[in-house]
Amino acid sequence: MKNDVFEELDEDFENLPDATEQLRFLAPAVVEVLAGVRGVDQLSNMVTENIYLKLRDRAARAARARSESQRELVRPTFVVSNLHQESHRPGVIQSVVLLNSSIRTRAVAIRLESRNRRWLATAVSIL
Repeated sequence: MKNDVFEELDEDFENLPDATEQLRFLAPAVVEVLAGVRGVDQLSNMVTENIYLKLRDRAARAARARSESQRELVRPTFVVSNLHQESHRPGVIQSVVLLNSSIRTRAVAIRLESRNRRWLATAVSIL
């Protein structure tokens, strides 16, 4: 029998993909969304609906503030300098990704949970 697209699949914690590359992409991408140089839609398959809506709203507020102050849109250039991830239970990863730029270092905390045999960000915080 064929699975429904929206049906939850049984989790196979043993065969989940390595989350490292997703974290290396997701941390700078979230900062780029807030800076206005990346569309939040590009992250829609990596974050929960709640995180997506919060990022969309926060990016819109940041865009209005930039517009009102007539600040120029600047693409941030980050290098992932350190990535720490740990798991205290199957199917959950808590991570901190350090992003270095010429101006500052930012820490992005990301919680990933397995959903339908892939990793999905359920919490994101920029420090």
